[in-house]
Amino acid sequence: MGSRAKIVLALAITAVLFSCSSGNKPNNETSVPAEIQPTVVANDPVTPTEPEQQPVLEPIQVLGRKQIIEKYSDDVPRKFGERMDGIISGFIPTGKQIALTLDACGGSYDRRITDYLEKKKIRATLFVSGKWIDMHEKELKRLSESSLFQIENHGKSHKPLTSDGRSVYGISGTKDIGEAYDEVMVNSERIERITGRSPEFFRSGTAFYDDISISMLNDLKVSAAGYTISGDGGATYSRSRIINIVKGAKPGDIILMHINHPESDTFDGLVGAIEELLGSGFEFITMSEAVKNR
Repeated sequence: MGSRAKIVLALAITAVLFSCSSGNKPNNETSVPAEIQPTVVANDPVTPTEPEQQPVLEPIQVLGRKQIIEKYSDDVPRKFGERMDGIISGFIPTGKQIALTLDACGGSYDRRITDYLEKKKIRATLFVSGKWIDMHEKELKRLSESSLFQIENHGKSHKPLTSDGRSVYGISGTKDIGEAYDEVMVNSERIERITGRSPEFFRSGTAFYDDISISMLNDLKVSAAGYTISGDGGATYSRSRIINIVKGAKPGDIILMHINHPESDTFDGLVGAIEELLGSGFEFITMSEAVKNR
């Protein structure tokens, strides 16, 4: 073989070897067509469930004395009485329900009444004035510890609640809105100190209000308590008259009577009327229980 032929043969062998080493290299992995490639989904880390957030209750905003005076000092009352918008006079019953309310205006205390109510397990709301508390603070504390009695506010000085000093039954009302504020709040704070509970309701001395004082009570978040039946006429009615009036109560009535006149016929008349009402299937509830139905 000539030298030229040897060179050609060497080049051919080199080309074959190069082709084997750099051509399609065998692959031990199986290719998967793109359209059926499995999708691998990474597991997300588990996020702990947070407890449901409870709504934050905003504190009730109550106007102070200075704010009340600034708001109402130039206002002129247009209404005055026992019946007007904003005064609770009756409620919607859920059965044969009536609310017995007893005013402690001042002076004495007819314990026979509350003893009888406790014996019969009759619920009642007691409206106590600052004048009455002056003489019966220990009794008030004891009464407040009974589950039967709800203690409410009858005013620091037992006056009609007015912004201009208007009078009724010979009793002068609070002379201005500042005194009206004190009539409510001074006694309310005193009752809370003694009983541990702030009153929800206010009944003025004589149960008379003017429209400005009703608006003030709304600002103080206090409900004005009225009535539908005057059971003892300010502790002046006879036993028979009390029985005849009170036993005629209808579901939803609020009865007003007194516990500060042991010399009157109120106790005997109240007992006679209650026995008849119980016999007719009536239930006695507090003012708080009554307003739930309003």
